[in-house]
Amino acid sequence: MMKRKLSSLVAGVLLLGSAAAHANSPAYVDSKEYKALIDPSRFAANPSSAAATLLSNLSARLSTLGFDKTIAGSFSAGDRDTLTYIDTPHTCQLMSRGYSVRTRAGDHTDIQFKFRHADEELSYWTDVSGAGKNKETKLETDVTPGNLVLAHSTKQDATTTPTTVADLIKQFPGASALSDISGSSLSKVAGVTVTQQEYDGPTSDLGQSVAEFTLTLWYVDGATTPTLAELSFRVEADADKYFTTPVLQRSQVLNQAIGSIGNSWNIANDGGKTSWLYAYKSSSYPNGFCN
Repeated sequence: MMKRKLSSLVAGVLLLGSAAAHANSPAYVDSKEYKALIDPSRFAANPSSAAATLLSNLSARLSTLGFDKTIAGSFSAGDRDTLTYIDTPHTCQLMSRGYSVRTRAGDHTDIQFKFRHADEELSYWTDVSGAGKNKETKLETDVTPGNLVLAHSTKQDATTTPTTVADLIKQFPGASALSDISGSSLSKVAGVTVTQQEYDGPTSDLGQSVAEFTLTLWYVDGATTPTLAELSFRVEADADKYFTTPVLQRSQVLNQAIGSIGNSWNIANDGGKTSWLYAYKSSSYPNGFCN
């Protein structure tokens, strides 16, 4: 959904003439999500206690950075879902073209088709349309301490998990860009299923918007201790003001803080959850899913 009217472009279109009439209009994101992977071993014994310590350490780090707002609230257990990502085994042809597919069951039951790229307009204008019920499409900025991409995705009610790219195209017509590999089979990335437990609750007033924090833990194939942990916060765009400069400036301070919490919380890998899973070496794919 566009967050601002594009009336400011009208004069430019008139000046450039009919050739510009076919140009794509600018894209505006619905939200920004800032995220950093942190040490999952800290949550092995008592996730709730570790989450409280994490929040305390984050608040202390923000104080050293001169953050002019506070974090209110505390983490409590939220949604719990079973996740599966699918792609072409050994070749990862979806990921290599910027796409990913994720199914979810539990507190949510849906399937998501996503395209990610550093170019905002390319991401927005890449078709990710779905053909299922209760479709929801969004454009979001994904920011890690060392990277930024635009994620354009559609999620819809899950029916069956696609087993071929042709099946995927039936559920998401936007995937027709993959028609040249329609006969390729799809399998679980890394051959594993992930149990995702979220903890939410903390927020920070950014002036004209609010940062909503989430702690996400991943348990692989029914493990009792998490293998991945991520701290993130989301800032929604305002329909009228979009993102004001003070909101963006405070978001960057928060981003710096979650990327450098201290007390050995942060880990070297900051590529995000999906990249982490694609690189995960399991018994089914001891050399990695894409090899």
